[in-house]
Amino acid sequence: MKIGELEKISGIPRSTIHHYINSGLLHRPVKTGRTMAHYDDSHVKRLEAIQRIKLDYLKTAKTTRIPLDYIKQQLRESYSLLKPEGAQSRSRPESANEKNRKKKEAIIEATLKIYGNRGYYLTNIRDITRAAGISSPTFYRYFSDKRELFVETIEYVVKNFKQEIRESLKNEKDLSRRSRIMFETFYAHYPKIGEILNQLRSGVIIGDQWAKERLARLYQEMMEFLVKEIQAAIKNGIVRPVNPNLLAYFNLALDEAAMHLASMESAYSIDELMYFVGDMLNNFFLMDKGREIFNIFYKSPSGENT
Repeated sequence: MKIGELEKISGIPRSTIHHYINSGLLHRPVKTGRTMAHYDDSHVKRLEAIQRIKLDYLKTAKTTRIPLDYIKQQLRESYSLLKPEGAQSRSRPESANEKNRKKKEAIIEATLKIYGNRGYYLTNIRDITRAAGISSPTFYRYFSDKRELFVETIEYVVKNFKQEIRESLKNEKDLSRRSRIMFETFYAHYPKIGEILNQLRSGVIIGDQWAKERLARLYQEMMEFLVKEIQAAIKNGIVRPVNPNLLAYFNLALDEAAMHLASMESAYSIDELMYFVGDMLNNFFLMDKGREIFNIFYKSPSGENT
């Protein structure tokens, strides 16, 4: 596959992929020309391993800066998925269902990029087939119309987000670390989640009742874990007694506003965003016990505890 296809499948931008290659975390692709190189499934697996290492690290670390040497060590010891050079693939042939799933996901990933340029309501099936490199008959083999594709795109984005949240929180008991992991995961998935939210909001503006109902349901799905965390925090005396659903909405809105600003200006790091959101919660909703935890696990952009 080309670098663009690897971006789609892994969800990792090419600048980061090149950084991993130059740092020795990712093996180099096969060069087929001066400006052409090809990647394969071993690169996809290696990138997945790197992402798992980073998430595992964030469960216990007090910083989001992950040393490259640490990642390299973990890859050698327990995450080594690199296919030996020259080795032939001995994996079992993909089933028809697996091939269909990958094809649908490739179409969905291409569609997400179109939404960013044209929006759902201005995008037609010809735009989608051209971007995905497929024919119209192939499109209709997987989706009945562009609305069904939109529905499956939403489900695809939300499912991946919730699955990563679930796996990341599985063995973490500390509420403050769980909060940080959830923010990190939301930040990582926000480019796609934000695009879906923008399209649904556009539908609400033009009076599409389906978009209004689906937007409300999407927020409920995204807040599922957050509401549970807030309920646990209230029970443990970390957050003062408030309506968990309202606080979850408020928290999500703060996260979105901060990340939207960061998408327009590259001057803000994830630590600064996290501190900003945490500081507002600190001043308005945390009990004394919660403030103590905040001071331990969250630092100001200057690096000082507050």
